[in-house]
Amino acid sequence: MRAAPTLRRAGLVVSGTLVAAALVATAAVGEQWTQRWTAADEVAVAAAMRQVEVRPPTSVAVCPRPVRLPAGSDVGDDQFGAAPVESRSAVAAAVEGAAGTPLLARLDGTRARGITAGPAVDVLSEQVRGVRVLRAEPRAGAPLRVAAALAGSTAAGDLRGLAAASCRAPATDHWLVGGGSEVGRTALLTVQNPSVEPAAVSLEVYGPNGPVSIGGQGAFTVAPGEQEVLRLDSLAPEQRRLAVHVRATGARVTASWQTQGIDGLVPTGVDLLEPGDPPARVMVASGVVGRGEAPDAPQAAALWLLAPDGRPGVARVSVYGPEGRVTLRGAEVVDLAVGAVTSVPLGGLEPGTYTVVVDADVPVVGAARFALPGEQPEDSVVDGTPYDVAWNAGRSLPAGPVDAGQVGLPAVAQGATVVLSAVPADRSPDVDPSGVVPVRLRGVAADGSLTGEEQVEVPVGGTVEVAADDVAAEVAVVVDPASSDDGAAPAARVVWSVRLTASDGTGTDGSLVATLDPTPSAETDGLEEVRRVDVP
Repeated sequence: MRAAPTLRRAGLVVSGTLVAAALVATAAVGEQWTQRWTAADEVAVAAAMRQVEVRPPTSVAVCPRPVRLPAGSDVGDDQFGAAPVESRSAVAAAVEGAAGTPLLARLDGTRARGITAGPAVDVLSEQVRGVRVLRAEPRAGAPLRVAAALAGSTAAGDLRGLAAASCRAPATDHWLVGGGSEVGRTALLTVQNPSVEPAAVSLEVYGPNGPVSIGGQGAFTVAPGEQEVLRLDSLAPEQRRLAVHVRATGARVTASWQTQGIDGLVPTGVDLLEPGDPPARVMVASGVVGRGEAPDAPQAAALWLLAPDGRPGVARVSVYGPEGRVTLRGAEVVDLAVGAVTSVPLGGLEPGTYTVVVDADVPVVGAARFALPGEQPEDSVVDGTPYDVAWNAGRSLPAGPVDAGQVGLPAVAQGATVVLSAVPADRSPDVDPSGVVPVRLRGVAADGSLTGEEQVEVPVGGTVEVAADDVAAEVAVVVDPASSDDGAAPAARVVWSVRLTASDGTGTDGSLVATLDPTPSAETDGLEEVRRVDVP
């Protein structure tokens, strides 16, 4: 299981001192140029093409920085200290189809070591204190599947909660939505550079009233093998809702965001925010838990949306739960102001797990959040109900009915549940979807064996849950398409995520919560098509 490397289909051939880049030029000029080709032109180009073998690029998955208190916040006596207990962080990784042994190392590449080879999958599960990077070499013509995730669990104090995020491939563009910078809330943005070249990074910050000016502090350089941590609550203070666009040149980077809140002395949750997909007209958030709370309750579930491209828009929100589509009264149609982070209340949903789909007339990014209540320890001198929060980054719909994917299961979580939903192609309110989409769910055991396969019938327009224990998953879970007994798959696409839970030691099981999105599977054939072009 692996974070899939980029499949390169354009090639270069050197003739003397001349560089030919026919396919790259095609991509740059676009369809208008290629549409002017005649059939004879296409035949001539195809005849001049040839395939050459290339080494597939290394798959790189960078794990987020483990949760920790912001500098200067660990003050007070034993009764009121911000960190009365230690946070435990762990990484879980499972790699299938690698050429050679996958390596786990620090961000700067030091302390590299191979992960354990298993009968079917190479695996790793261990506690960590710093950032880890997983590198794997693909085999040409074979799928490379990488699942890696980090989670941190803290039983008490300001960091009380379960924070988790999947380890991701570096990129030049990231969108993160969630958290805030009001009094009592902190937002730590971490930008990591796993490459051997420096990265020039720029930030764009958005709040509930539109873009937020952060001046020259929005541009900085991240050295090779290093990371930069910025306090967004200092750069952009007093923002009830936040979104950040991270752009890099010179090298690809990863970005994550630690959000944390307290209400007086009572913790209100911590999480690690993953980047969502780029702006698109369709966005989905999987695995949102409703508790039946009032829509205006402070800890009620909510969806945040941002239209960043300079045009106002309108979004239609559809919610699918265990019993099918749910009417979101008063919030099914949402006006989107330019550059403003808009909140859509999801409170009032009956207890259960839901998938939220957004159809907008302008490209949007977003995320959904929910919170679970806990209990104070018996010897606590503080009144109030602590909460933990989980954020679900907005994703695009998969290309096919079911895209193969996988999720790592860090050992600090005590429970894991796979949440699957089949989003119908026609999401009109007056359409009653029907049918199922079958998927194959498997677990990865601690010894690297594939265990407990189960076929799950995901209802179109509905959401189902499967405990990871049902497939004996210890290190990772894997989802693949499954053939249908009744012919063609319905007009729906399956989205899924994993909900992690842990206990805070007060006797309330599962009061700490986090969610993880899958990393996709892909393969490279190890070939590039090239064409020689003589340039005067």
